[in-house]
Amino acid sequence: MKHSNESYLLQYKLFSKMKLSPFFMKVLQFFSIFIIGYYFRSFTFEVSVLDWDEITYFIMGKGILLGQIPYVDLWDIKPIGIYLVHAISLMVLPYDPVTLRWTSFLHLIALTMVVVSFQKDQNWFWKLLSGLLVLYFFSRLTSGLSANSEIYFLFYEWFGIYLLLKKNSIKLAFFFLGIAFLIKYIIVFDVIFLGLYAIYKKKKDNSYFQLFYQLSFFLIPIGVSFIIYFLLGHHQEYFNALFTVSSKHQTNITVEFPYKDLLKLFWPAIFLGFTSILIDLKLPKEKIIFLILTITALIGASYTGYFFQHYFLALVPPLAIFVIPKRNSFILIPITIIFLLFYSWSNISNRLKKDLLYIPDHSKIIASQIDDLGGGKLFVASGVHATYIYLNQLSPTAYVQPVNYIDPLFAKNFSVDISRVLKEIEGIQFIQWCNPIPLENAHENAGLNQEFVIPLQLMVKNKYQKNQTKLEECSLYQKVSLK
Repeated sequence: MKHSNESYLLQYKLFSKMKLSPFFMKVLQFFSIFIIGYYFRSFTFEVSVLDWDEITYFIMGKGILLGQIPYVDLWDIKPIGIYLVHAISLMVLPYDPVTLRWTSFLHLIALTMVVVSFQKDQNWFWKLLSGLLVLYFFSRLTSGLSANSEIYFLFYEWFGIYLLLKKNSIKLAFFFLGIAFLIKYIIVFDVIFLGLYAIYKKKKDNSYFQLFYQLSFFLIPIGVSFIIYFLLGHHQEYFNALFTVSSKHQTNITVEFPYKDLLKLFWPAIFLGFTSILIDLKLPKEKIIFLILTITALIGASYTGYFFQHYFLALVPPLAIFVIPKRNSFILIPITIIFLLFYSWSNISNRLKKDLLYIPDHSKIIASQIDDLGGGKLFVASGVHATYIYLNQLSPTAYVQPVNYIDPLFAKNFSVDISRVLKEIEGIQFIQWCNPIPLENAHENAGLNQEFVIPLQLMVKNKYQKNQTKLEECSLYQKVSLK
């Protein structure tokens, strides 16, 4: 028995000190992260809608490829970068919800690899744990499973941060930060801190003029997008959209900051952070940077007052780096935590899979019914607008997302032109209405925009017939009158 224990200890020491080629280790890391990430998210690949916003981004991306101009021909409140990401993916991939899942998944894998790259001096299991934390939290926070803008801008942002902190490449770093800003403006708080950090770390042989020239690369993606709109003669619409998202996309309702929810979601990272500090016996200077970036991410996620879960995904990369100790420590610690994370995920994923199993895929069902009725152009008056994708169509109205014209608060805040919406749907063959309140009774509900609902009711009454669908809360109206 004694001999067996000595043999085990010898093998353990050899394994923990084993040196593999850097290239082989990177390949091993990539495939480990890819397989784990696929295991975490593969059950979502056939689900058409995990979040309404992702559908809007996708439709806008397709519109760009078809010559539509964001904020002019198709309108939404988000920065142009998220639409461009999908436009690029749709140049090579089909206009299908599965493409959404793959593009978001690949960006997540890329983000995870960047986060792992910060752990250069740690052993393989600590590196794997850092990456696993990213994959875990992007699945633990259910909105992180969707193709929301966080999953895209965080890759470009943290690749820029990596170039700044690890490669000292200020120009490239701030160029990628500029790309990230074009996808989500909330990184402005991170950029301010990183700019101040770059000034603080300025080399003696580098003048302030040279430094500000390097920092100015942040403006290149933003400047190029503005110049294109200026040349197209639509710079005013571009500025209007910028003003709208930065000033009006805020709730008028006072909502309490979700301290308890965040503690419930992020307690594994908080616990690991304290463990890491105990292992290091102090807070290394480099870790202070990631702690500050966690705080700036929290400010960015909170300033609109909406507190959506996916906004707080911005906290994941700095936390996943911060919680890994700088000192090499007992290898069983990360192995134990990895095991616990997998155990936790198995319980969470079973619930998520059941939830998705019992949610009907409205868009797929309605698109199929429209095809059975001979096909035609659709207008989604209420409900999930992924139906456009299944019918290989764009939104017939400039306002892509239904909430913009059906919700009175959105319509007012964004000055939505309802007369334009009604004019754009005059020749549409089908109207989708998925709502607990039937369209016939919609005029009785103050939670619906009556400026839109009442003329829509009149239009449907005079020109459309109602078709039954398989969905209890969904009606499909088909045009019968040519007048």
